[in-house]
Amino acid sequence: MKNQLIQMNKQMRKLLMLTIFTCTVATVFGQGKNVTKASAALTKGELAEAAELIEPAITFEKTMEKGKTWFTRGQIYDKIAASEDESLKGKYPNALELASESYKKTLELEKEGSTYNGLAQVNFDQLYGNALNKGVENYNNGDFVAAYDNFMDVAKISPEDTTGYLYGAMMAQEIENYDNALINYNKLFDMGVYSESTVNSVIYIYLNQKEDPEKALEYVKMGQEQFPDAPNYQRQEVDILIKMDKMDEAIIELKDAINREPENALLVSNLAMLYDRVENYSEAESNYAKALEMEPENRSALINLSVLYITKGDKIMKVVNNMSVKEYNKNIDKAEKEASIEFNKSIPLLNRVMLMDESDELGLQNLQAVYAKLKDGNKANEIYEKRKALGYVTED
Repeated sequence: MKNQLIQMNKQMRKLLMLTIFTCTVATVFGQGKNVTKASAALTKGELAEAAELIEPAITFEKTMEKGKTWFTRGQIYDKIAASEDESLKGKYPNALELASESYKKTLELEKEGSTYNGLAQVNFDQLYGNALNKGVENYNNGDFVAAYDNFMDVAKISPEDTTGYLYGAMMAQEIENYDNALINYNKLFDMGVYSESTVNSVIYIYLNQKEDPEKALEYVKMGQEQFPDAPNYQRQEVDILIKMDKMDEAIIELKDAINREPENALLVSNLAMLYDRVENYSEAESNYAKALEMEPENRSALINLSVLYITKGDKIMKVVNNMSVKEYNKNIDKAEKEASIEFNKSIPLLNRVMLMDESDELGLQNLQAVYAKLKDGNKANEIYEKRKALGYVTED
């Protein structure tokens, strides 16, 4: 009896092992058949069924390392991405990425020169090329919204490539989708790809569209770091610092810019204007004079220096005009004499402006004002009539 029980147990274990083996073989065979069935469903155009059939095969040990499995998957999602069936595309919104991923996996698994390697390369190139060509076509047709979507497809297909991000950023900027433009430009920067045009675009967006000078300044510094020989970034930094009312920092940066370009009269003139704005008239006058030595017909420096002298004269008169009557009577003669010295300094500068252009509106306006301050009514009236004849002033 005991021997019979032992024999029965052995037979049951053999049966159980046979059952397990049979199930395992069936599973392997089933997953292998899944690829074939998925391919057949693809041929019939039954794409949803094909996608359901192929997915288990890419995680099963016996089929997940076969190029045929991944190539078939790539074909399925390639067709879904190109389908006009919106409900199907809605079910698989990332079909394009899955197709690209599958073709790349095929290339990884299959040796170069093999059938599936060659087919996968052709299909991947076609997937990429179609998206890129559609983007170019839509751009040429002026449909920048569609072009943006196409270039974003290029980025999905080949996320390691810069083309989609670059053109996508440009299209987003064109359609005033500035947030997505910034996202794509920053993708390029994250990949270590910089150009002056892309950096400048980001600076422009933050300055003019986002009105965020602080953020713009970050990218100006990026520009300085990446393109140390490009002078425009330092100038932009000065402009932004002025906009942020950080005058002391702006002066430091402008001085540094002048050290790099000591013969640039415009930079020297701009430094003079900064000193003028902070009422450091001594430094302002000195730098305007330097600018005019370098460029005698620098209209901006001529006008600004003349206005500086007029302002200094006005300040002298303002002080005495705020005095008590007794103090005013005591100091008025001296004040008028000192003020007239400053006013008179402006006249030759303004006359140089008029020699360059006798109808210069700002030059005439300041010249009339200074003669009025000097109480030379004839000269002031003469210039007034000229301004009126030129249409710069009208009488009610």
